[in-house]
Amino acid sequence: MTNCENFRDSIGRWLDGELSLSESAEVEAHVAACAECGEARRQLESLQRALTGVLVTDAAPIEFIPFWREVQRRINSKRAWYEDISQWAREFFTAPRIAWGVPAAIVLLLAVVSLESYFPWMRFGGGRNKFASVESIDGHGRSVALLRENESKTTVIWLYQDEEGENETGEVGSKSGPTF
Repeated sequence: MTNCENFRDSIGRWLDGELSLSESAEVEAHVAACAECGEARRQLESLQRALTGVLVTDAAPIEFIPFWREVQRRINSKRAWYEDISQWAREFFTAPRIAWGVPAAIVLLLAVVSLESYFPWMRFGGGRNKFASVESIDGHGRSVALLRENESKTTVIWLYQDEEGENETGEVGSKSGPTF
């Protein structure tokens, strides 16, 4: 960085009066001696005059006292507890967090439901019934049946043969019970 670049960075602060007396005197001496830095000073002063002219003419009709009074009222006012909660909820429930939260909730629910059989105290909806069910295995339900009992987890396969000659076409011979 050359010497002029250091001074060009300080010209704006010098024009605004932000430099110490020694720094200000040093920048002023350099600007007076350097043509490029003098041109940079003239451009910044021209810009400052243009901005000042616009701000003075356009900002003059604006009353700032009510504006600042409202700013001060907002700073000093205490928010209600529900406003704090709603602000927290808006910040917490953003789209990315919800996008991760929904699958996490589903996985947690599936884990709880799958553990239901291992922990009886976690039964949802009253648990399983204590009844046995009989299901037919063959097409007509005549020679094989399956008995399932949920509580003891017992399964019995029931095989029987019709001794009276009942066939599978649906024609019923004499009524006879199963043979064990």
